Parts: sequence; structure tokens; C-alpha cells
Amino acid sequence: MREKMIHFMLAVVSGLLVLLGATVMLLVGGSPSRAFAETNSVTFPPIEQFVHYTTVERGDSTEHMMASPATLALLKAGSPVPVGSHLVLVDYRNGSVFRYFVSQKVGEGVGDWQFQWFHPDRSIKSEESTARCYACHRSRQDSQFMFTLTDAQSFTN
Repeated sequence: MREKMIHFMLAVVSGLLVLLGATVMLLVGGSPSRAFAETNSVTFPPIEQFVHYTTVERGDSTEHMMASPATLALLKAGSPVPVGSHLVLVDYRNGSVFRYFVSQKVGEGVGDWQFQWFHPDRSIKSEESTARCYACHRSRQDSQFMFTLTDAQSFTN
């Protein structure tokens, strides 16, 4: 009997904690719903004209990093990523394109980037959250928000 009462009290406390958490989220403007891609100005670039400058293996994903020849030349010369530039990660799974991740420099500041996920047909993949992309890339402010800056700077044809 005592064990049942303890389990019941733990269930009640757990339920109250969930309700409290949901209430706090709603009061501070949060939402318990899933995050989706936001509308932004990122466009899909002409990647047929881009250069594949490095490959990253991550779990079951093979990621080809791409940039325009002009952007790579500027990075190699030590210049910052120019406004309007696109960087593309092509995410391959089982040998096929799974999705594209496009970063676009939208302003002069080091953090002036926007991100968007795209399906293999190059339509926006709205079920992907881009907020986490910015949060992760923010840790790379010292390298222009790029995890592969040194690869881009040292790339040779």
C-alpha cells in the first residue's frame, strides 16, 4: 500500500512539473510546439557553378561543402565572406542527396548570416529548424561562422 502511495505521489508531482514548465514557456513567449524553418531571404544558389572544397563525414551523412570560386578566392586572400555569398552543405545519405543546407551572408557583420534547409528538389524543407543552425554556428564567430574556413582558405583546384 505504501509503495502504491509513493508511486501515486511521484506521478502527481511529475504532472505538476510538466504543467508548471508549460505555463512558464507560455508566459515567456515560448511554445510547446515544434520549431520550423522561418521565412527569410535565403535563396538557393546556382550550385552547378560552385566548387566542392571539402568533405565532412558525420555519422551516416557525407557532407560536401561548396562555395563559388569567387568566394573561395576571397577567403584564400584573407578577406571576409562577402555579403550575398552562399555556402552550401550537400548532405548525402546512402549515396543520394538527402538535403541541402544553405548559408547566406546577408550583412557586413560577422554574425549577419541566414540559414535554410532545402529538399533534394531544392524546395524549402520547412520542417527543419534553422534556429539551431544559428546557435551552433555562433560558436564559430572567430572563423566567420564557418566550421570549414581553414579548408576553404587552403583549397586548391
